[in-house]
Amino acid sequence: MFLAHKPGAPARAIESEADARGITWIDLLNPTEAEQALAARICGQPLPTLDDLSEIESSSRISVRNGAAFLSTPLLKKIGSEFQSSPVGFILTAERLITIRYQPYPSFEAVAQLVAEHTLPPAPATTPAPSTVVPPSAAQDTSSDQPLQSVVAPPQQLKPMPIGPGEVLVALIETIVDRLADILESVGTLLDKLSQDIFKRRQNQSPLHSIAAWQRDLLQRVGSAGDLCSRVRDSLLGLERITIFLGESKKDGVAPASGLPLTTRRFEAGVTTLPTENAPYALPGALRARMTTANRDLSSLTDYVAQAASKVEFLLDATLGFISIEQNGMMKVLTVVSFIGVAPTLIAGVYGMNFKDIPELGWSYGYWYSLALMAASIVLPLLWFWRKGWLGGIK
Repeated sequence: MFLAHKPGAPARAIESEADARGITWIDLLNPTEAEQALAARICGQPLPTLDDLSEIESSSRISVRNGAAFLSTPLLKKIGSEFQSSPVGFILTAERLITIRYQPYPSFEAVAQLVAEHTLPPAPATTPAPSTVVPPSAAQDTSSDQPLQSVVAPPQQLKPMPIGPGEVLVALIETIVDRLADILESVGTLLDKLSQDIFKRRQNQSPLHSIAAWQRDLLQRVGSAGDLCSRVRDSLLGLERITIFLGESKKDGVAPASGLPLTTRRFEAGVTTLPTENAPYALPGALRARMTTANRDLSSLTDYVAQAASKVEFLLDATLGFISIEQNGMMKVLTVVSFIGVAPTLIAGVYGMNFKDIPELGWSYGYWYSLALMAASIVLPLLWFWRKGWLGGIK
């Protein structure tokens, strides 16, 4: 999809270069090759592809070329019960903002709705200026009985300001930050519930197969939480770079020239990754202040993610510790079973040997004696293990 967002009007599709004239925000959603080529003609230079937006180098995610700022970051999205990351690109020029994304995001839809509902502020009500009394000598004869005339200055009309591409970009970033904060709140709730499930005392002991299923479920949930924290961290770091870049770009001074005339990189020629002075894409002071505030919010969210990641690691260690305890309990049972079977087997082996000089061979109570000896070799170890606490006895 190739959409044009104009203040006060619903989004419409762009089919030619004429459709993009006067448009502040152009949005490419999972664009085709034809739409990508049309957007490149409108922008006047090649646009990054999905592979370009997926690059992890800082110079690939933030760059400047021919007066346009090329920004990209991975963005997290919830699809059903799973979370997925997809790269998002922003191209900011003096005339328009071009966004490239390959998944629908609620943040973009929310800002698009705000742009569509935006109306220019009405002119303020007319208020008469202070009256200026004309001197009698200039206006009329002092002997006249007519009242003095006052000259009222014409009211000044305030021209409303339209929405610029920088304001749309700032609104997008702020909305994305709010969405990521909501996701992190859900991460905190998920970790609290997971912690309760791991450490709470189970009232009824489940069978071994249920315990194994419960342990597998815990490991899967811990792994999903760790993966989610990692994806959120990637999105926060990418947005933090963008806010720092935009917050430090000013519109005064002279832009430094690039020192890389020859390069094998597609988007490196004529590029500087540092904030440039007097750049067409730079934001005015009010928007830079909003970017600074967004950057502080991102820093706090990054600290929250670091704390959540530490908790995930702790919960993983705790889960593995409980699994190890369960395995040790099973090994104790196997040890008891194997030990109590050794002595009876030894006794049966001794009295099963075919020797004529066995003392108990001609004894009438020899058979019962051997059975009692076997029973004693079973009961005595069981009592000993029970007193040691291996069988749930005295601790």
